[in-house]
Amino acid sequence: MVGSEYPVFEVFVQKEPLGFHTNVGSLRAANPELALQMARETFFRRENAYDIWVVPQDCIFGTAHDEAHLPVSGFDKRYRLPGGYDNASHWKKFRAKAMTIEEVAEDIRS
Repeated sequence: MVGSEYPVFEVFVQKEPLGFHTNVGSLRAANPELALQMARETFFRRENAYDIWVVPQDCIFGTAHDEAHLPVSGFDKRYRLPGGYDNASHWKKFRAKAMTIEEVAEDIRS
């Protein structure tokens, strides 16, 4: 606590039993119990909530904004893209010529 200021609590709500918790705002309170009571009064007077969380803001840890959002992989993963499976032209030849599967495989290799 800096000076006489109360700590900041982030408020999360789950509106349905199978729903996700989402952040709805923040507030200042002396302790978590008071923060929960204030969250009910501030954010949920007219709305129903299945579950409410209050979390001290200084307990939340995240990445810095200048860091990449996704991990960078050094591996070539083009095999995962559908463009790597361009077999339609080969199957058209197979059907047009009534080729055997071995002939199609040989045609692909050459």
